[in-house]
Amino acid sequence: MASFEELGINKRLCRAIAEMGWTEPTPIQLQAVPVGMSGKDMFGQAQTGTGKTGAFSMVAIGRTKSGSQVPSVLVMAPTRELAVQISKEMSNISKYTRHSIVAVYGGASYVEQIKGLESGCDIVVGTPGRIIDLCKRGNLKLDSVRELVIDEADRMLDMGFIDDMDEIISMVPSHRQTMMFSATLSDEVRSIAERSMKEPAEISVSHDSLVPELVRQYYIEVKRNGKMDVLRDIMANGDPKMVIFCSTKKMVDDLYEGLSKEGLRIGAIHGDMPQSRREKTIRSFKADKMNMLIATDVAARGLDIDNIECVVNYDAPLDPETYAHRIGRTGRAGREGVSFTFITPKEDLRIPAYQEFMGKSVERVTRKQIAKLQIANPELKALHGTKSIQDAAAKDKRHAPPSRSGPNPKNEGPAAPEFAVIALDIPKSSEINRTDIAEYIALSSGIGRDKVGRIGMGSHLTFVEVESSSVDAVIKAVNSTKLNGKKVRASHAPAKTKYKDKIGRKNRSGGYSADLS
Repeated sequence: MASFEELGINKRLCRAIAEMGWTEPTPIQLQAVPVGMSGKDMFGQAQTGTGKTGAFSMVAIGRTKSGSQVPSVLVMAPTRELAVQISKEMSNISKYTRHSIVAVYGGASYVEQIKGLESGCDIVVGTPGRIIDLCKRGNLKLDSVRELVIDEADRMLDMGFIDDMDEIISMVPSHRQTMMFSATLSDEVRSIAERSMKEPAEISVSHDSLVPELVRQYYIEVKRNGKMDVLRDIMANGDPKMVIFCSTKKMVDDLYEGLSKEGLRIGAIHGDMPQSRREKTIRSFKADKMNMLIATDVAARGLDIDNIECVVNYDAPLDPETYAHRIGRTGRAGREGVSFTFITPKEDLRIPAYQEFMGKSVERVTRKQIAKLQIANPELKALHGTKSIQDAAAKDKRHAPPSRSGPNPKNEGPAAPEFAVIALDIPKSSEINRTDIAEYIALSSGIGRDKVGRIGMGSHLTFVEVESSSVDAVIKAVNSTKLNGKKVRASHAPAKTKYKDKIGRKNRSGGYSADLS
């Protein structure tokens, strides 16, 4: 296995990557980084969670100088969440190159984003709608872009962004390097590659599931102050080799301090610890000198140990990709593994998001449910190898909440929820686009982005599909907030409305057209 140094990136990038806990390149990084560093256009087939963000970040940061007033790198992402995630990872990778990164996306204030752009930045990561909007306002200049990255191109098409993508591509200089990544190779995706690239190198990685098939996944509903009791039950049965993931460094420290006092063989790693200490802890864990490791997500990558039997998400991760990375630490090398995710009452929408990610983004390779486990029963006594957990889960008919996975004739995976339509007094002539509207609804109401369906804009009203059970809450939330400083009125769409026409007809890219004229 090659090292990061052998990929052709500079020492400052290698230093930052080492501090992030990455020990060796992923398959997509092994193939993509050397090609990218050579300056060739590149088309990579890779699913979310394979390390592609790291791949294009190393190339873009490695090939550009920092300290610019206008961006030399532009990264397009389909959603706000992905844009934020990419910008954070690029910030970590550029720790010693000091590239300035600004994330721009709809559903958030323009003020801070414009302030970041006007202060000067090297890299802009954003959603198509907000990128175009800021360009039209004159706050974002793309005429110095040397590196263009289009991430999750297939998802962009599914969301109806084909025209926005083409518009943005036309704004950047023709003399540039373009890197595009997609989980699938549809004709539409290939068409974009042909229009935006010059003799691109095509790279494809294995379609193996991000989450091994041998991982049995469960979630446990628990109050925040009850997590420790459940963790003790898991630890007390079978003494499994396990990784416990926490979302904050403080939680790692607190948990480590409390459990260490009990004489347990346990280690802890997070980003504030010296690299030497983290490496020593991982070596000890790998050598079975300790049986438990408490960690932040710095360990979700680069922790390549085959005999981890159990993963506990002490804090449920915010995004599905982090969930998949975490539980992928077990169930390796032909061994069975099990994962437990603690879900507090305010986090109940995260399980459907995890389930949908594994059903869609990993091409349905993993069809397993995340089963609900009752902590009052003896199921926790069988961490691995026995049937009691599986038998208990089979009796629980509420294995996983619904997700928007589409038709399910074989009853595999979660069932798709029903949607209702609401009307917003946002006309088609406004400067607000569908991405802004979707993210505004999700943020203002607190529902997941997956609970917002198709959106169509008419001459006077915008019609939005929302999961039926959330309709009243969404209308109430929207009517008490503002979008871009303007009050928006929401209501139930009139029953006589022909929703299919108003929501839009399916276009050739697989998304939905907003042309309602």
